[in-house]
Amino acid sequence: MIGSGDRRRGGRSSLPTLGVEEEFLLVDPETSKPAGNGLAVSRIRHGDDDGEVHPELAPAQIEAATSVCRDLDELRQSLTHLRTELAAAAAKRGWRLAAVGMAPTGQLGPPPVADTPRYRRMYAEYGSIIEGQGVCGCHVHVGTPDLESTLRASNRLRSWLPALLLITTNSPFYRDVDTGYASWRLALWSRLPTARPPPHITSVSHYRRILDCFLASGMVLDPAMLYWYARPSTHAPTLEVRVADAAATVDEAVLLAGLTRGLVAAALVRDDLVRWPEHVDDQMLWAACWRAARSGIEGDALDVTTGRLVPAWQLLDDLVEHLRPVLEENGDVESITQLLQTLRLRGSAASRQRAVYRQRDDIKEVVDYVLAETMRHLNAQY
Repeated sequence: MIGSGDRRRGGRSSLPTLGVEEEFLLVDPETSKPAGNGLAVSRIRHGDDDGEVHPELAPAQIEAATSVCRDLDELRQSLTHLRTELAAAAAKRGWRLAAVGMAPTGQLGPPPVADTPRYRRMYAEYGSIIEGQGVCGCHVHVGTPDLESTLRASNRLRSWLPALLLITTNSPFYRDVDTGYASWRLALWSRLPTARPPPHITSVSHYRRILDCFLASGMVLDPAMLYWYARPSTHAPTLEVRVADAAATVDEAVLLAGLTRGLVAAALVRDDLVRWPEHVDDQMLWAACWRAARSGIEGDALDVTTGRLVPAWQLLDDLVEHLRPVLEENGDVESITQLLQTLRLRGSAASRQRAVYRQRDDIKEVVDYVLAETMRHLNAQY
């Protein structure tokens, strides 16, 4: 189960724990369309050491949450185990597991949502903006000591949220066509009223006043519907960073998690180790997230400190340099550098899918590629 603010003592500097929630689609391999039952697959039972599996909003979605991990190797093992086991469970029912931000062929219905009381209530309250929200993200949890520390970390890392999105842009196709976005998931998800970058929070009481206002207005039914791109977790002492598309591969999930933990760790250490930008305007940050979703890692990104477009890779290189002191202290700099170099050589998941489509002009080929990518390097065939 994700969630711990404990730190490792001795040896390397104290490190926050981390965990990852991965959302997947269940796909019919014959039609290439979402066509599974996440409630059925979620009946897999895991103990705390194995992680957990849960149904998600759309019937054909499933979520896997790793155990609490203390380093990137442990996280990789947990992610690999869960993907392999979920794929096996899906295959027994004739479905395949897809790590993708949106179904390239579009969502199927009815029913519009999974058959749980909470999701039925959400659909009854919010109607059409909930229908079709079968989007899949990769959510990274990083342990924090308390709510005040969680909010401080959110304030400091929020300017880097566009860079984190760039790592996993993985949803260029929807309803059989190229949307022109690297992350159509973010564009579609943003129909929900709180799916935005988090504001700068001045105190715990300020955070609670905002949440109380959202609840009183009906904008959210419960705290779990606070869909900020980075938020205090509702069920664990962590900061949950949820800006990213579902990671196409375990490598990309580990890269995202390593950089996210680096940001949180940097935010919680002494101020002279890492410098942070001044308060970033909410609208500029939203523009930068939109630009990252639109153009992806192969295009230009908006630098929120200057308000100017820069090559997207420059933003990621700047992030690594920003975090280098902490990554070196943590012992993560070599792993992060290697994973980033692999991403640079292979290109984003969105660009890889587009390359497949250009070859055959067939969306089924894209879905087949996504299914293979999901199990990349897992030594499992389904």
